[in-house]
Amino acid sequence: MVNFSSRRRALLVAGTATAAGLAGCAADDGARAVRTPPEPTSRLLTPWLSINGGWRVEAQVPIQGARPTTGGRIMFVQPTGVAARGDVLLVADSGARTIWRADRPRDSVAPLTAFTGGVADHGTSMQLGADFMAWVALPAQHAVVQYDLRGRQVRRWSDEFEAPRPVAVAVPEDRSEILVGDSATSRIVVFDPLGRVQRILGGRRPAALQSVAAMALGPRGLYVLDRLGQQVVVLDRAGVAVEVIGEQHLVQPRALAVDASGRVFVSDDADQRIKVFRGEQLLASVGGAGNGPNRFGRIESLAVDGNLLYVADSTNARVQVLMVAPASLEAPEAPR
Repeated sequence: MVNFSSRRRALLVAGTATAAGLAGCAADDGARAVRTPPEPTSRLLTPWLSINGGWRVEAQVPIQGARPTTGGRIMFVQPTGVAARGDVLLVADSGARTIWRADRPRDSVAPLTAFTGGVADHGTSMQLGADFMAWVALPAQHAVVQYDLRGRQVRRWSDEFEAPRPVAVAVPEDRSEILVGDSATSRIVVFDPLGRVQRILGGRRPAALQSVAAMALGPRGLYVLDRLGQQVVVLDRAGVAVEVIGEQHLVQPRALAVDASGRVFVSDDADQRIKVFRGEQLLASVGGAGNGPNRFGRIESLAVDGNLLYVADSTNARVQVLMVAPASLEAPEAPR
């Protein structure tokens, strides 16, 4: 079990506050305070594509089918969630109150379902299955909902006592269980496919989690973004913490994704950067505030599929797609 160091976290917070105070005494040039240790730069993430909408089709049009010539151009308004599988994306658009199903190479979007479950302080957690079934966490509805590829509701998972505010969902490929992260209780509720609660993770004393903001399944278990703890905690099947990631580098983490090799991608509201970790090692820190390639207004959600990382940016009204370099090129460069 990981030995959590609350003292080390307290020192980090205190050091960050002191640095911010000193920065405030300097000229107001819009730069954020520099924290130690210095963060490496890397070519690990390369801008590839920006998706700001597509030609409208109906949800009944088959995925990867011929796109009809009728229908206007749909522009995203405020994308707060993204999920990806092959060429197909789901984009939760809080501004349009719609979850869109996007076909990337055909530049088309279809309205999958109305979207009313978002909350202001969290991105929208979604997952897309190999058959394009979708699971969406809807905290305003106190439920996780499964939709088919045409937007029809298949099943709901809800327990207002154990999971009153579900903000994250993760589903293994075999769909043997549905893991729901709750921000009100700071716990993970594990449901069976029929909606019955099987067990609770993160509720041990001392509790492994101070908060739950996002989560993803990965090679070592369930990766949970603990925003208050300023870290990612990896839990095994029994809910025991086996690893802590990013303690010394994260200030206001919001979104999380994990690739098949175990690299962990975390967005940070403090500087609008994406920080990439392998275990405790920071491999890259990419981005910054802005609206150009590899710049972000507000990163709400991350999704990784193969060698592509999808970034839902609500302020810039787009999903930015970054190419992820193979593991053989992931060694960090020297700090500049």
